[in-house]
Amino acid sequence: MKLVTGTDKGLIIYEQVQGEWKLTDIQFIGMPIGAFHEDTSGVWWLAINHKHWGPKVYRSNNQGENFTEIEAPKFPKESPFSLKSIWKIESQTVGPIKRIYIGTEPAALFISDNEGASFTELSGLSQHESRSSWQGGGKGSNSPFLHTLVTHPDDSNELIVGISCAGVFRSTNLGNDWLPSNNGLKSFFLPNTETEIGHDPHIMLRHPKKPNVIWQQNHCGIYRSDDNGNTWKDISDPSGEAVYGFALVIDENDVNTAWVIPAQSDSLRYPIKNKLAVYKTTNAGKSWTAQRHGLPQEGAFDLVLRSGFDKKGSIMAFGTNNGNLYLSENLGDHWQTLSQSLSAVRTVNLID
Repeated sequence: MKLVTGTDKGLIIYEQVQGEWKLTDIQFIGMPIGAFHEDTSGVWWLAINHKHWGPKVYRSNNQGENFTEIEAPKFPKESPFSLKSIWKIESQTVGPIKRIYIGTEPAALFISDNEGASFTELSGLSQHESRSSWQGGGKGSNSPFLHTLVTHPDDSNELIVGISCAGVFRSTNLGNDWLPSNNGLKSFFLPNTETEIGHDPHIMLRHPKKPNVIWQQNHCGIYRSDDNGNTWKDISDPSGEAVYGFALVIDENDVNTAWVIPAQSDSLRYPIKNKLAVYKTTNAGKSWTAQRHGLPQEGAFDLVLRSGFDKKGSIMAFGTNNGNLYLSENLGDHWQTLSQSLSAVRTVNLID
């Protein structure tokens, strides 16, 4: 198994060798990794958000031994937008066709059905009637950005996206038309907390065996939908600890089990009481339990970003904005430190 870690200074690759995790390769050293994805045929896709040269997209057909640059998506000349950064790469196989999606800042979704040879903007989203009310997504972002895409295993025409700050939007006709899907979400940072537009969904994950179940880590709490995103229920920690955060993973088999890595609050973005912990629920959010063994329990200031946490089987791994990388081989009961000297971690992916 490989642990592929995208950081602000390159793509760091660890491998499990004779039962131990070892750093085996560094690609794009010194470059800021914006997104990483392994598609349904094992091809690696990677985005670099270069401060000078702009967003770049690369593809590897041999698990990172070498990469080929492909042309990044572009807004049409008549568009009021220009590409600032790439936040999301996702794939979907539909019969003989493999779709590649790229989510960007300014918030837009691009699609390719020819292995990335060309991308088409799904302009129904970019030109949505509510666009004028979308807001910048936070630190480092002056414009809304699309960071999450959820496809449906049984309906190749359905797309659900998360945009900061606009909310959840769903299309049932492959991106031609979009409707907001934020019923039940709260936006405590807005005058109208139950507004239809203006939410900040940090990440969403669809359950692979029960696709109507979607989990969401939101700016204003943890939410879950049991009806394919039509309505959302707040399942934040009743004790008030597992509430604010960015990262989320779910159990591939148990529909009621998930993990988050919360921060103290929106304004205090460090671990609760400076004690780094992963919080687990096994009852769909009715209660949350902290998993701390092996993690620093004093003076911790780590924040885990939305793509910095991954799970495959019993192995879990996460990286932090402080360049720390942790791994568990028993579903979070114990954590080991792989590195404390990386640059800020943006993406973490466990790959067979």
